[in-house]
Amino acid sequence: MYRNILITICLILLFNFLNAQVSIEKSVVDYSLKIKGDSVYQILSFWKHKDSTIYKTVKYSVTDFNNPAQEKKLIKEISTIDGLWSIAKDSIKFDLQSFNIGYPLLYSDILKNHIRAFLDSEDWQNHLRQNGKKLNYEIIKRVMLDNNVYQPLNEFLKTKGYQISGFETEKHGFVTKENLLNAGYSGNEIIPMPFIVWVILNKYH
Repeated sequence: MYRNILITICLILLFNFLNAQVSIEKSVVDYSLKIKGDSVYQILSFWKHKDSTIYKTVKYSVTDFNNPAQEKKLIKEISTIDGLWSIAKDSIKFDLQSFNIGYPLLYSDILKNHIRAFLDSEDWQNHLRQNGKKLNYEIIKRVMLDNNVYQPLNEFLKTKGYQISGFETEKHGFVTKENLLNAGYSGNEIIPMPFIVWVILNKYH
């Protein structure tokens, strides 16, 4: 009981803190909420067709202009996304179909999930044995979905009535040796990497 009360108090304090520093910009197609620190921008944007009142897609980005190479973890961004989302839902209507949160290489925790998913995938390992270092877009999307690569985002979305149901990807390559080493691997693993990712959503009940 006391734990639940403490969590509620923390959420209220976070909500009030976010409200105090959030700037909002609105156009005929987007509604954006921005937190601007000394060098860090955190932006949650909802998008719609200009003739509609219902927002269909959402995008989140975090940028540190002073330390662009600094490691980021998606799990640490969820509370900010939640706070901005709570502000937005009081002002706009949305029925979301996709979430753009960036490709796996942008977040160290998601990258590790991504690498492990392909190392453990029989489909991907069989593909490598049969075809060598060659991309297969359908396997990539399936492995990412089946292994819940974006797990922190998916768990958050479920609390909002959505879940990840698929991916659309573009501009594929492979994880570099340097990034593999930084993630704690040997550097010789063959891991595909989409550099554009749309997270496809459906309703969660």
